[in-house]
Amino acid sequence: MEIRVLGPVDIWRDGRLIKIVGPKQRTLLAVLVLQADRVVSHDRLLTALWGTKIPASGRRLLHNHLWSVRRLLSESNAVVSTPTGYSLRLRPGASDLDVFVTETALARSALAKGDVAHAAEGFRRALSLWRGPALGGTHPDLQATEGAALEEQRLTALMDRIEADLTLGRHADLVGELRLLVAEHPLNEKLRGQLMLTLHRAGRTAEALEVFRIGRRHFRDELGLDPGEELARIHQTVLSGESVSGDAVAAHSPAVRTSHVPRQLPADITRFTGRVEKLRQLDVLLSEREGATTVVISTIAGTAGVGKTALATRWGHRTSVRFPDGQLYINLHGYSGIPATTGAQALGQLLRALGVTDDDIPHGIDERAALYRSLLADKRMLIVLDNAATPDQIRPLLPGSSPSRVVITSRDALRGLSVTHDVHGISLDVLMADEAIALLNTLLGGSATAREADTIAELARLCGYLPLALRLAAAQLTGSSPAEIEEFVIQLRRENRLTVLDLTEDPEIGVRSALEMSYRSLTAPARRMFRMLGLHPGPSIGLDAAAALTGMSADDTAAAVQTLVNAHLLQKDDGQRLSMHDLVRVYAEERCVNDETADHRDNALTGMFDWYRYAVLKAMDHLSPVDTTALGISPIEGASDFSGFDEAMAWLEQEHHTLVAVITHAATKDRHVHVWQIFSRLSWFFYMRNYLDDLFLTGETALSSARLAGDRRGEAEILSDLGYAKVFIGRYADHLSDQQAALRIWRSILDRPGEAKALRHVSYALQLAGQPLQAIEVGEQCLVVNRELEDRLGEFIAITYLADSYLTLGRFDKAAKSLEESLKYWREVNREYEETYCLIQLGTVRTELGDPETALDLFRKALLLSQNQKNKNFETDILNGIATAMRRQERYDEAFEHHEKALSLARSIRSKPQEDETLNSLASTCLSSGDAQSALSHYQKLVAGLGEMANVYQRGFAHEGLGDTLHALGRTDEATEHWRTALGIWAPMGVPQAEEVAQRMREAGVS
Repeated sequence: MEIRVLGPVDIWRDGRLIKIVGPKQRTLLAVLVLQADRVVSHDRLLTALWGTKIPASGRRLLHNHLWSVRRLLSESNAVVSTPTGYSLRLRPGASDLDVFVTETALARSALAKGDVAHAAEGFRRALSLWRGPALGGTHPDLQATEGAALEEQRLTALMDRIEADLTLGRHADLVGELRLLVAEHPLNEKLRGQLMLTLHRAGRTAEALEVFRIGRRHFRDELGLDPGEELARIHQTVLSGESVSGDAVAAHSPAVRTSHVPRQLPADITRFTGRVEKLRQLDVLLSEREGATTVVISTIAGTAGVGKTALATRWGHRTSVRFPDGQLYINLHGYSGIPATTGAQALGQLLRALGVTDDDIPHGIDERAALYRSLLADKRMLIVLDNAATPDQIRPLLPGSSPSRVVITSRDALRGLSVTHDVHGISLDVLMADEAIALLNTLLGGSATAREADTIAELARLCGYLPLALRLAAAQLTGSSPAEIEEFVIQLRRENRLTVLDLTEDPEIGVRSALEMSYRSLTAPARRMFRMLGLHPGPSIGLDAAAALTGMSADDTAAAVQTLVNAHLLQKDDGQRLSMHDLVRVYAEERCVNDETADHRDNALTGMFDWYRYAVLKAMDHLSPVDTTALGISPIEGASDFSGFDEAMAWLEQEHHTLVAVITHAATKDRHVHVWQIFSRLSWFFYMRNYLDDLFLTGETALSSARLAGDRRGEAEILSDLGYAKVFIGRYADHLSDQQAALRIWRSILDRPGEAKALRHVSYALQLAGQPLQAIEVGEQCLVVNRELEDRLGEFIAITYLADSYLTLGRFDKAAKSLEESLKYWREVNREYEETYCLIQLGTVRTELGDPETALDLFRKALLLSQNQKNKNFETDILNGIATAMRRQERYDEAFEHHEKALSLARSIRSKPQEDETLNSLASTCLSSGDAQSALSHYQKLVAGLGEMANVYQRGFAHEGLGDTLHALGRTDEATEHWRTALGIWAPMGVPQAEEVAQRMREAGVS
């Protein structure tokens, strides 16, 4: 398929012209092509079609035209809907405009390299694509604006081609063409100058001067100006009779649009010294493999603090021009006090740096790695993977076939990586003595006497020639007198902290020695703060948590933190979050172990875990209020409260990664009750924000902790939370299994409230697993228990869940009664989440009862509530529900618009179950509207994409709908196969769809 806009707008496919009906479809297609692979807003499209006189039904009409355009394209998913507009996805070369832009860019590149003949030919190929004025047949305003801009591009390419021909001496062939062009564009100085040069070189100097004279009159008559400097210079050259080269009329090349490229390397190391040979090795490797399409991998291995990152960073900055597509950098935390970055987490960060949005990053590590490799396939980038631990941590992060280069730093030689990849290893040792002395002299600033030089040399030796230790020592001594430096060296020598042999045996001794010097200069409160921060597991910590960890007042905490920041032992970002360098963190933890008693450390950890548990409890009260009195969590004095939903959500987002680390760390410290209780409240936040990776990671840890603690109640709670999360990745059988396991626990410990809660979860799980009759049976048991307990909240949750099963079984009146009863209660107790859920289900029931108008009113109320809660899962269901209700009213255009919004949202939150449901509904709307071909396409893609864990209902609807569609197209034999599959799904469930399918088969004469 080729879309053509450089002339009349049309589509060619398989050698034939595809007819486009009307100027609006041509205009719509042209605008999308002009902005290919970028989102075009609804307003921009509406303006393109109607200018300033957009009709009231413009949105609906726009949608009609878009569907017409979609049907013209060979790829049905080429036009993609987003919440803000539409985007046309085109493969390279799929439009004549894309070919034109590519060819002209290549031609200009050839011209810049001096390959004039190839440049001229390239411009000719590009210009041959033009068939007349651009955007023919579109809205006149579009031709006047975008068409004129394209014409400027054509004219620029034409002038560049003429320039190349001039350089090649093709003067005789150019005169006639240039005379016509000058007549068309009398005020274009470059064309006039090219004509003058052509005539002059052809020996027709008098004519060249006449061209100038006529032009000067035009400029004065039309503009009141004389010719420009360049044209005047050419005129003077012609007058003087000089021989003129093609460069005499060098044109200003059009600006090349460049996109943002990542530049993630850390700041270049100031006053970098030494490592000349290692830098040369990296340079040689880059030069030897220049032009290779197989990724080149270098590992820089060495002890802690030896300067691996500094070397990689310095080399990266030195060679940045060799990587025009940018540099990526990621710290993998392979050797640090916090958990190492997993492959999935690292790929997420790298994909974001490459411009992939959070909503478009796949969940699975294999899918992330595949997308990462695809994005890097044609890019020349430098990728620095810093502080790696194992080959397995690295392998998912390596590009496939790519001209990019990878530099890995690690304390380990990563020999295993050499087995699977061609790796060039560089072993980094401590600095040479003269390099270390030079670095200290540079850092301390100034020339030294012979005696002072000996002192500096001794200081370098005592620092083990380790770069990090040298820099930290210099930080303590900047501005010091020679006597103070001597005293410092005497202190080091007396304590015998550092030797080269010690460094060989203990990779952290040099860093420890340098850090101890900084540590001794601190005040007592700052020292204690430093030690206690060594206990904190997260990547950063807030001031409140630091106060809880140390037991200090807020004022004392702030003062101690500032002292540490000034001493460069602690970093503070703009949000007042505190963090430590990895090696500083190690030293802080060791100081804590050495200087604090076991009881003090234990009490500090308890205070920290208590604080995080209580803070999470308070924050979650604003997101999902539940009765937590049974947990027995005591209030924390001085703990900050939250003013409302937004503040609580902001805090949870800020603490997100730290909370994951806290849960994991608490498990290693046998704080198992803290682990499961923090997770139990936090899981709802993970669900709401779609952080499923973190939910499952911390959930499994919490389940293990609850079991290790022998806390059966906690085990049941976590099983229920984990089970619920599995719904969102399509693991319905596991969801049911977990809820049944939780029920058995509650019953074994004779906890009736817990049993009631588990019964409703089991009922819901049975419903999702395609067992609605069993779901009702369990749901009614749940209702009985809650009424016995006089638990009104539990009673109405049970009623709400029962309504789901009634709806599935086609008992719409009963479902409506239950939902209306529940809705009234949820409003009375101000439970917005449950109210929203009820409104959605009630809207679905009203649609099925033939009252779509009431259904739409219910859905719109639910939409407002879901947006207040920032719940995109609800919003997806609501938009799809609105579309279904509109389908029942035969408002197909509006239905399609809402289906597309729902589908876009489902994909943005990576919810495969909701995506399947929306596709089913969209296909049904296509069939109802008479567009059986589009319905067929949607159903076929849906059936092909349904995995083993797909929702049983969506599987049934997909096969049923595909059967109906094939039958409508006269393909009854194929339809029968899918009807039988659907019947096999529906019949055991006892749902009305079974009889409906059977009836259609009878009517079609199928047994």
